[in-house]
Amino acid sequence: MSIFDWFLRLFTLGKGIVSLLLSIVFCAVLISLKPPERQTFHDVMISTFLYPAQAILSRLNRTIRVFKENDELKRQNSALRLENDYLVQAIKELPRVQEMEAFGERSQLKLKMAQISADDPGRYSTNWVVNLGREDSVDVNMPVMTALGVVGKTAKCYRSHCLVQGLSDPSAKVSVLCNRSRVNGMLEAWPGGKLVARFSVDADVGTGDTLVTSGMGGVFPKGLLLGVVSGDHQDASEGGDILKGMEVKPFQNPHRVEEVFVLIRPDSWTLGKE
Repeated sequence: MSIFDWFLRLFTLGKGIVSLLLSIVFCAVLISLKPPERQTFHDVMISTFLYPAQAILSRLNRTIRVFKENDELKRQNSALRLENDYLVQAIKELPRVQEMEAFGERSQLKLKMAQISADDPGRYSTNWVVNLGREDSVDVNMPVMTALGVVGKTAKCYRSHCLVQGLSDPSAKVSVLCNRSRVNGMLEAWPGGKLVARFSVDADVGTGDTLVTSGMGGVFPKGLLLGVVSGDHQDASEGGDILKGMEVKPFQNPHRVEEVFVLIRPDSWTLGKE
C-alpha cells in the first residue's frame, strides 16, 4: 500500500469521526437555543465554519485523488515503455533472423539458431553463452557461425545452454585454407583480439585472399567462411625463415553478434569437392 493510500484511508476515517462530533455539537447547541437564535446560529456556522471546512476537505480529497491517479499513470507509463522497448527490439531482430533463416535454407546444413544470453565481460568479448544445450542436440566442439561466417565453437555444454569459444580467444586455433591458392595454414588469436594466420614462408597468400576452414581437426567442416587477409604480420618470435604471419579480418565482427547458428555435426564434415 502506497503512502497516498494510507493517507487517504486515515483521512476518510478521520473525516467521518470529525463530522459525527461536529453534528452532535451542532445539534446540542441548536436544541439549547431559542427559535430566533437558532436561525442566527445556523447562518453563522454555515458561513464562517462549515462551508470553509467543507471546501478545504473537498480540495484535500481532490489532491489525494490526483496523486493516486498520477501514481497509477506512472505505473502504466512504465509498463508501456517496457512493451515499446520490446517491440522495437523485435522489429530490429526480424531482418537478422530472416537473413539467417534464408542462409540456413541455402546452405542445406543442419543449423539451429540460438540467442546470445550472456557474453564475456572482458574487454574483447571472446566468449558467449547461448540458449541451446544438450537437450537441443548440441554438444562440445560444434561450429558456431552467422550468415557471414564462423565466429567460434561450442566449448562447454549443459542441459539448456552452452559456452561458445570465439575465434579471438587466445586458446582458439582453426586450420584454414586459402580459397585462391588452396594452401593450408593455422588461424590463431593474438593479444588485443587480433587474428593472425600462419603459413609456410613460401606459401602463395596475399592481401585480399579469402580464408575458409580446411576441414582438418575434426571440428569445422571444409569450406566455411572465416575472413579475408588484410596484410602482413611481423613478429620477432615467429621464425621468419620457416613461417610467415598474415593478419585476418573476420567476415563477422565479433562485437556485433546477437544471434548465431550452431552447426549440428553430421556424419561427414565435407561440404563439397575442391
